[in-house]
Order: sequence, then C-alpha cells, then structure tokens
Amino acid sequence: MFDELTTYDYQGNFHFKKGDDLSVKSLDVPKLPGVYYVIRLARGRVSLVYMGRSGAMLQNGRFRKPLLKEAINGKMGRLSSQEFFEKKMEEEHIDMLDIYWFATFDGQHQDLPGYVEALIMQRYYDVHKRLPPWNRRY
Repeated sequence: MFDELTTYDYQGNFHFKKGDDLSVKSLDVPKLPGVYYVIRLARGRVSLVYMGRSGAMLQNGRFRKPLLKEAINGKMGRLSSQEFFEKKMEEEHIDMLDIYWFATFDGQHQDLPGYVEALIMQRYYDVHKRLPPWNRRY
C-alpha cells in the first residue's frame, strides 16, 4: 500500500474477526519499534482506517514502550484495543480487520518509527486530504 514500507523485511499481517482474541491473533508481532495500520473490510469495501507507530526513542538511543506488540494490543482511547476493535466492528458493520505491521528499527534498518509514520501519514493525506477515520489527530 505504501512504497516506503516495502524495504522492511520484518513485517507481517493478521486478520481479526468478531470473537477473535487479539492477543492470540497477534502472537507473531515482535516487540520492536515500528509502524502499523488497520484495514477495514465491510460490505465488500476495503479502506484504511488507522495508522500508528510504536516505540519513541529516548535521548540515550533506547526505545520507550509500547513497542509493536504492546501498541497493537494496548489502548485506543479509553478502551483496550480488543474492546475498541469489537465496538467499531459492531458500529460500522465490519466483517474483518486486516492489521499490517512493519519493524522499522531492527538489526537491518534504523528508521525511527515517528519518521516512517509521518511519511505514510503524509501519503495518505496527499490522496484523501484528511486523516484516516480512526486517527483523531496527528
């Protein structure tokens, strides 16, 4: 979806359906800094609804949590990601979510997640002239 993300070798995705356990579905997501986005499949239509990053670099060069696994399984506003996704699926009549993740800072790459998130958010904005629906601000 975003050419900038094709350079990352350590990447993956998983499907989340109503009744799934998010912590089980995301078992293969690493505890590394990176970016992720969520695709909504509803009524035969596919759309990107959320983009996020994980891991903020501290002054000493280390990363602060949450990392990818914790970010995807963490909170969305006041709700756990599990609760948030289930609520959105009910409200928006979503059949399935497809969650893609990319480790941007690992043994091979050293791209700050905030930088990569800014690149892909800008690409989205250039096309749609707004943020993804579930991103309240950037």
